[in-house]
Amino acid sequence: MMAQPDDAPAIRPQGLLDQSAAAWIVLGALLLFTLTMWRFFDAQREDRSHDRFLHQVDNARSALKSRMQAYEQVLNGTAGLFAASAEVSRAEFRRYVESLELDDALPGIQGTGFALMVPGTERLAHEAAVRAEGFPDYRIHPEEARDTYSTILYLEPFEGRNLRAFGYDMYSEPIRREAMNRARDTGRAALSGKVVLVQETEEDVQAGFLIYLPIYRGDAVDDVLSRRALLVGFVYSPFRAHDLMQGVFGDASGTARRDVEIEVYDLEADARNLLFTSRTPDHTPRFTTDRTVEFGGRVWVVRFSSSAQFERDMHRIEPYLVLLAGIVVDILIFAVIYGSVRHRRKMRRAALRLADSRDEFRTLVENVPGVVFRCAPRPPWRILHINKGILDLTGEPPEHFIEGEHPLAEIIHPDDRPRIEETMMSSILAQAPYEAEFRVRSRFGQVHWVSARGQALFDRNGSARWVDGVMLDITERRAAEAAIRQLAFIDPLTQLPNRRFLLDRLRQGLANSDRTRRCGALLFIDLDHFKDVNDTHGHEAGDSVLTEISQRLKHSVREGDTVARLGGDEFIIMLENLGDTAEDATEKAEAIASKVLADLGAPLTVGGHAVTTTPSIGISIFCGQDPGADELLKRADRAMYRAKAAGRNRIAHHTAL
Repeated sequence: MMAQPDDAPAIRPQGLLDQSAAAWIVLGALLLFTLTMWRFFDAQREDRSHDRFLHQVDNARSALKSRMQAYEQVLNGTAGLFAASAEVSRAEFRRYVESLELDDALPGIQGTGFALMVPGTERLAHEAAVRAEGFPDYRIHPEEARDTYSTILYLEPFEGRNLRAFGYDMYSEPIRREAMNRARDTGRAALSGKVVLVQETEEDVQAGFLIYLPIYRGDAVDDVLSRRALLVGFVYSPFRAHDLMQGVFGDASGTARRDVEIEVYDLEADARNLLFTSRTPDHTPRFTTDRTVEFGGRVWVVRFSSSAQFERDMHRIEPYLVLLAGIVVDILIFAVIYGSVRHRRKMRRAALRLADSRDEFRTLVENVPGVVFRCAPRPPWRILHINKGILDLTGEPPEHFIEGEHPLAEIIHPDDRPRIEETMMSSILAQAPYEAEFRVRSRFGQVHWVSARGQALFDRNGSARWVDGVMLDITERRAAEAAIRQLAFIDPLTQLPNRRFLLDRLRQGLANSDRTRRCGALLFIDLDHFKDVNDTHGHEAGDSVLTEISQRLKHSVREGDTVARLGGDEFIIMLENLGDTAEDATEKAEAIASKVLADLGAPLTVGGHAVTTTPSIGISIFCGQDPGADELLKRADRAMYRAKAAGRNRIAHHTAL
């Protein structure tokens, strides 16, 4: 090697970008940012879950409150029957209650009845009168002597369990008596505490309660004394708590209301006061809250807990996708920076070696890092001089190129060769610098992407003498760019275009339709009951089904049609050039949709199990750019839901409202 001349550029100290620590610092900062974003999205998911839980709680509490108020209105109407008639017969009472159709309108009610207050001195006469009506076994029970009796005189439906209550003196039992006295003194509906109804048998015994509404003689009932003096009896309704709560909240097994588990307590949340529970014993809920429901002068404590189904439904993978995607991108950026550091180090070593040389490459080496070369100004670009960087790029030593064994054109990938030759010849004719990116093949069959730039040197007559240039290996950078594009536009599971890619293609398709005046169609596809596949066979099986469905979709459409995954089990197919009119496009789109319907409906095997998934397909036609990509998606979505509402596994078209 030759000594560096006095005018050779000084070698600057190593900078931060030339140190490996810089790449590790950047990686640490990116990982910290990714972790922060993951925690942020996870916290947002938790907040959304809690808000949805509270929304379900408020809905359930409102449903219970509304149902109890509806029962009160039933009693108010029954009281109105007594107020409108001097005497209500048993037949009239039965017809009135039957006309309400409570089993359909307000399921959960055990019955509607009337209890008559009977002074102790009139008991025997009262029993004799009722027996004369055709009830020879009638008696007021329990039979112990009391100053005042109440007797259940009417109770509809008068059958089954309700027959056991006929003649029962509710006033003899303390909990019922307290509610009856409260109703009598206030003139309002009163709710009793927890009791066991006389209708109960030895099987399926449930907690019960009653609602009482007093009936008075006359209208002068404006104080407690007059109410007590003019009391005739009570219209009331008995309730089996479990049956009632099932009617309000759905099946306790969870088939109707799956978001919340419910416990209802009388007065306070104590096991002795439990009226109803739908709790799953082996499940520890994530969210629990208590709400009070005040009705009929009494307070219920309703404890709501999130169900296992709710927590499974609210479990989302978005935060983990953010974490995974962030880590992947962080590692790619780290790889690019770290590779750049190594590349810069390599270039510095090359610069140090070339700086000691006083040959004709000195100027080129001082100004341009990378694989530097000088070649003939015409194809096949015979190499005149080249540095040792070519060994790393091709595996061939520089001597083989200088000795004429390998021209520059030989190492350029055949597909890129015509383009590079045109670029270099154009730059020579224009006497301007050239710049290009192309692929280089090594002796081992490896392909590297390089960025080449340079310029031809001309003699006095303007003829090109040679071409000087430099090539930089950008393989890692191109790989990182390709990976980033893959993450941005391709669904990682099905390898189909994602929503972002679809919207871009859809806008292009609408523009093409507007230019060519040819109509197209958008098919919105949603798999029917796909959630059952995940619940029955697991999410890995669900992913396998989605992958198979995506392959079937690609084979069901024409070449050039766009198939994309919108998210979850929703897919989009964009069909272009279907006809000159909307009618032609509709006919062809329906034919393709029918083929998709048949292909997707064919059984498939996942994990040794036969699985059948059927699609619901919505079709929206476009001619030109109206109505736009977003509105077109909404129309196809609405058409898809029409297909689901019509019974699933069918096709529906968008129709203007």
